[in-house]
Amino acid sequence: MTPEALLDLFLLSPVGLVEVDENGRVEVANLAARRLLTPFTSTGSLEDLFNTLVEVAPDLAARVRGFDGPRGIILDNLELLAPGQHSGLFLSLVKVSTGRIVAVATDASALASARGMVSRLTQRLDAVQGAVREYAIYTLDAAGIVDSWSSAAERVHQWNAGAIVGESMATLLPPDHGGPTYLQDTLALAARNGWCEEEGYRQRQDGTTFWATTVVSALRDAAGEAVGFSVVTHDVSERRKLEERLRDDASSTTDYLTGVSARRAFFDVAQSEVARARRYGQPLTMLLVDPDRFRDLVEQHGEAFANEWLRAMAWVCRQESRTTDVVGRIGGEAFGVLLPSTELSGGLVLAERIRERMARHVFSGDFTQVRTTLSVGVAEVTDGITSVDGLLGAAGTAVERARQAGMNLVVGYDD
Repeated sequence: MTPEALLDLFLLSPVGLVEVDENGRVEVANLAARRLLTPFTSTGSLEDLFNTLVEVAPDLAARVRGFDGPRGIILDNLELLAPGQHSGLFLSLVKVSTGRIVAVATDASALASARGMVSRLTQRLDAVQGAVREYAIYTLDAAGIVDSWSSAAERVHQWNAGAIVGESMATLLPPDHGGPTYLQDTLALAARNGWCEEEGYRQRQDGTTFWATTVVSALRDAAGEAVGFSVVTHDVSERRKLEERLRDDASSTTDYLTGVSARRAFFDVAQSEVARARRYGQPLTMLLVDPDRFRDLVEQHGEAFANEWLRAMAWVCRQESRTTDVVGRIGGEAFGVLLPSTELSGGLVLAERIRERMARHVFSGDFTQVRTTLSVGVAEVTDGITSVDGLLGAAGTAVERARQAGMNLVVGYDD
């Protein structure tokens, strides 16, 4: 390579190159070096490299003086950030001969900006965690081990980070809640669907429990594999007490046990919605949610379990439905869900969510080991189904087909 070509390479290189003597005095610097180093200077002049960087790297001169070899790397990729700015560089110092040192500077601005963004997001998250009082926020690794713990989680669960980080999430579950098996089922569902939600008891460090809703979301790598999980647990103990009081005080339009619409109120609304759907040509779908083996399980576990099961079904239906949907107890153990402006396909999706969530439900007290399933029939208003009785009959036929096919299924009605 000719001397002219070497000079062009030096001057036009995207990497900053500076030749200095052992005292830091700049002999020559290319354009890239001047661009990268200017933010570190107060005057814009680049005459002494050590003085230019003294605020962010005060020991450069000492490192050079302490290097005894005739040549070699004095400093390798030291990260430096310009004061008060989002610009930075990586600096290396190479001694090429006695009295001659080459400084190599590469751009680190993108890293500086990324760190600034992470810092801002961290501050915002800390502010959120400091403000919320009833939400625990933490993360798990792929095996369900707690690997980060927020101040919000400490307030809700009353575990400090030092005691819980490194422990299984199962530690936060009551002893009768299923332990590691239940945890692995939950993580598997979140990994498969992206997230899952449930309601049940959680445990504090002192052994006391509280009623909570918990959302577990999968954290994925670039290949889409779940490498961890974020967990948000909401302490809803006070809300549950309020709902129980409201249920006790509800009028005759509300089912006293489950808090959803009573049969008469449900059918009154259903008749109005069917008439509206036919008048304006809007879709209308009904779900008939019927528990599998209800009588057999009640005989085994008693009336207290029957009441708990009915309340759980009503809660699941309400949680999964929209505010515009109507949930009612329309039989001894059957529930109806009326979906205005919804076609059969939308009803099938909702019904599947209800079925799956109920299959995973963990009961409280003496019934934690009992598992229950639902058969759900779905029907919509058509030219052949033009009344509430027609909708209910079609949905009932679909339930029977689900039972004949093995139960724990969702079936849509077709002629």
